[in-house]
Amino acid sequence: MEKKSKYTIKDIAEIAGVSPGTVDRVIHNRGDVSPESRKKVEDVLQQLNYVCKLHSITPKHERQIRLLIILPQHSPGEYWEQIEKGIEKALVQFANVKLKARYLYYDQFDVYSCRKIFKEALILKNDAVVIGPSFYDETVLFANQLYLKDVPFVFVDTPVSNTEPLATFAPHSFQAGIVQARLLTSVMEAGKEIALFQAKRIGDETSIQSLERQHGFLSYLKENSLNINVVCTQYSKSDDKQNEEMLTDFFRTHTNIGGAAVFNTRAYIISDFLKRNRIKGIKLIGFGTNARNVTDLKEGYISFLIAERPEYQGYMSVKTILESLLYNKTTEAYNYTPIDIIIKETVDFYPSTGLSFAF
Repeated sequence: MEKKSKYTIKDIAEIAGVSPGTVDRVIHNRGDVSPESRKKVEDVLQQLNYVCKLHSITPKHERQIRLLIILPQHSPGEYWEQIEKGIEKALVQFANVKLKARYLYYDQFDVYSCRKIFKEALILKNDAVVIGPSFYDETVLFANQLYLKDVPFVFVDTPVSNTEPLATFAPHSFQAGIVQARLLTSVMEAGKEIALFQAKRIGDETSIQSLERQHGFLSYLKENSLNINVVCTQYSKSDDKQNEEMLTDFFRTHTNIGGAAVFNTRAYIISDFLKRNRIKGIKLIGFGTNARNVTDLKEGYISFLIAERPEYQGYMSVKTILESLLYNKTTEAYNYTPIDIIIKETVDFYPSTGLSFAF
């Protein structure tokens, strides 16, 4: 393919063998496009490293857009870093827009940290906000204050009821919990118990998403009349000594555990304990394809992982905000990402980024 410095929609259409209108719909994520045509266009865009300039329509204003991004604190390789990578991808692709992005981070395991950051955010002057929520009451109050200020906001990772977001990009947490329960009960030994692990949090019970996943999990057991005893317990997100003591006591007390579910991306905390103590026969399911989870999946200490395309969520949050502010374009309020089931035989073929699935 002969390389050019700049490609038009017509050029891309000719290379992909589709109409210019099809290319336009794929780039701007609007209208119906067949899966076959979408793949042709996306393959060409990827080959050309095409940058969407958002310049096909005259913006309604030329002032700088102040975008605030509020996410949980995270370490390299973790789930929220992948969402941030998607956000950064969008910022690069829409670099011609006058845009100033600012990040604020809070401790997703501490409700008081969340309140502090939300309070700080309300003092700042912003044109739009991307929110990665954890605590329900705090998020509802913050979101409704933004709404009264006429500041549009987008949720990533999980929807929040009783709010008016511009859009939400997230997996369906309740359905994800159902998937967890169905998978786990299909592989665990009959007559065994299930352990549900939640992370300890300061000042609140658990995250919005984890509660919904647990609700979906338990609903599946009830609706299918599965007479399985369920034991709920907690672990620390960072205190290894405390976890060792707690998990040792838990598995010493509960000797009939055959399955375990973790409702966030830290399944590796449980699987690492099982590995260190050479405990086998417990089927474990969690979320996220971070390096530690994947290692334990390959070694058989995690049976399933559910992936949520976090980079795609981050990318679409920024794209949606810019298209709304610049062109008054609207989108669906709830945009659910696929629930991808990952096993050790397929994890090496799973894309490292969700952006290859859609633009």
